[in-house]
Amino acid sequence: MLTALEVPPDTGDPYLWTDFAELRALVHPDRCYSRGDLVGLARRVEATAANRKFDPESRWRDLISFAAARRTEFGDAVYPFAVSADEDTLELREAPSTPQQHSYLHLLLASLLRHIESTRERNELARYFEGLSLAVFRHLIPVGSEVHATGAGGGAGARYKGTLLAKMTAMAHDIRAGVNFVARDFKRNDSGDGGIDLVAWHPMADDRKGIPAALAQCGCSKEDWRFKQLETSHAKLGWKMPIMHPWASYYFLPLDFRHADGGWANESDLGGAIIVDRLRLLRLADAHQLHALAPRWAPLRAVMSARYS
Repeated sequence: MLTALEVPPDTGDPYLWTDFAELRALVHPDRCYSRGDLVGLARRVEATAANRKFDPESRWRDLISFAAARRTEFGDAVYPFAVSADEDTLELREAPSTPQQHSYLHLLLASLLRHIESTRERNELARYFEGLSLAVFRHLIPVGSEVHATGAGGGAGARYKGTLLAKMTAMAHDIRAGVNFVARDFKRNDSGDGGIDLVAWHPMADDRKGIPAALAQCGCSKEDWRFKQLETSHAKLGWKMPIMHPWASYYFLPLDFRHADGGWANESDLGGAIIVDRLRLLRLADAHQLHALAPRWAPLRAVMSARYS
């Protein structure tokens, strides 16, 4: 079910270390993760993988501060963890009981796919994240818009089928853009999504060009966001699909992509996409009552039953 629980994040980002600590608390027999647990892990890491060694005291201060900020930002109805009074322990307060808490845990695990051993379960969890992203995306664009998933999330009735050439051509027509590409521009038999996971447009009650449109990419990776946020950008797609009115570009990710003070993490690496991270996803899902509509990830119960100390 779970793997690499002795392998901590390889960067110092507090949001990644807090995710790791929350996962360890989730599967600990006592439903908690302590400063002492982190110190023990640091010693084992130094003995077996010197290139990953870290200072457990500074890491603990950063992650416990971030966890406290999470409880404030998300609120008790959403955030299922708590920091002990002496700030020495991160605890799972109780068995998650609200749809919001279940959604939080789904997105936490979607941010930690490297710790999910089964490829099938990783794919199922990614589909959950994409399904919630699609549900939220529908509420970010004008009422009356057409909204579609381009990949497996589109289901049996998916609008975009066949090769990438066929899909891109159909997308361009839908958003009333030009088609400035030919078959040889794509790999033979490529049936991918071209970096576009979600497509939306408002038809504006006629067939003329110049309509509101939006393209979105969904990604779970803790590193790939640096380039994936640009997958739907005009810099990449503008020459292929020239358009009268530029589309909006979104990037959805399950990471809680912030500093403890609320500012964006790694802001210098952000491009022109509208970022929808864990905090925005959960707040928007709450505002539009979407938690119960998102498909559940069946193995969550098994993860909750796992024990590792």
